[in-house]
Amino acid sequence: YSHWLQWIFGALPFEYVARVFDVLLVEGYKVLYRVALALLKFFHKVKIGESLEPGNAKAEIQDFVQGMNKVVSSEKLLEKAFSIRLFSRKEIRLLQMANEKALQQKGITVKQTRHNVQLAVHAENFQSGIVTAKEMREIWSWIPERFALSQPMQIFTTAEHGCSLTRFYTLCEGHEPTILLIKTITGEICGAYLSTDWSERKRYGNKLSFFGTGECFVFRLKPEVDRYEWVVIRHPELVSPNMENMSESPPVPSAISQEASLDRLSPFLAARHFSLPTKTASMFMAGNNESIIIGGGDGNALYIDADLNHGRTSHCNTFNNQPLCSETFQISILEVWGFKESLNS
Repeated sequence: YSHWLQWIFGALPFEYVARVFDVLLVEGYKVLYRVALALLKFFHKVKIGESLEPGNAKAEIQDFVQGMNKVVSSEKLLEKAFSIRLFSRKEIRLLQMANEKALQQKGITVKQTRHNVQLAVHAENFQSGIVTAKEMREIWSWIPERFALSQPMQIFTTAEHGCSLTRFYTLCEGHEPTILLIKTITGEICGAYLSTDWSERKRYGNKLSFFGTGECFVFRLKPEVDRYEWVVIRHPELVSPNMENMSESPPVPSAISQEASLDRLSPFLAARHFSLPTKTASMFMAGNNESIIIGGGDGNALYIDADLNHGRTSHCNTFNNQPLCSETFQISILEVWGFKESLNS
């Protein structure tokens, strides 16, 4: 099944590919997993009872997908796809890390060098009260690759929209991901890459509750450059199998011994079986009417008050960071940047 992406983009009739791509742009990459599983379900339903030679499975699936218009419509295919429950993005990320660790222990290198994607920002067109075009290119080199070709789009700035947390939320909601930039009155610059829409905070009323994913990170640009990723990314050994939930999990394939499953993360375990060292290891972002917080556990990487005027920074367990600037600071300018597709720029 390693050629499953080819089923979608190489074998499906064009009208099906167009519908899948349409949904991909709105829903994100998880739709590809859904569609691939739906194709397998339909293949199994149609071919059940037929004897298939193992060596011909790849060609059989390819031929079946090419004739999908004889089986179901594109709408029915998507209906089936979205009826399949998948892991959350956070769980998929944990499973990916588990696979990488398992391969590394076998001496297989899984990390690939990232292509250096240069942000096409022209100094004369880029306007920020905090960073230069060169500094924004530095930030862009850190973000997930799927957004690297997008262009920065300023969503909020205290210089224009005032120091209002309500206004901040109003203008930032509907944008995901975002980059938060802060310049203090002493000239220090720091910020955060935030993976999730700020509207997510509404699920908890005005209660301060954390949300977001492990793609979040915090950084500082002045007086020195440094970036702090989720602590689990830098130290995957902190994630261990949660033995309490083993009884609910599918059986571990016989190729993996019971002993092996205890001392490494099995790529076959569902993410709910991964036990973080503490809850504070996944406190990414939070907000209510009184403040916004980035990072948690024994402190906050960033705490900003309701007036967007004063803040604090300290070490936190989520990012294992050093203070991003002076531990208590006054904000000179705060900006939020979103992502605009380069084709529309």
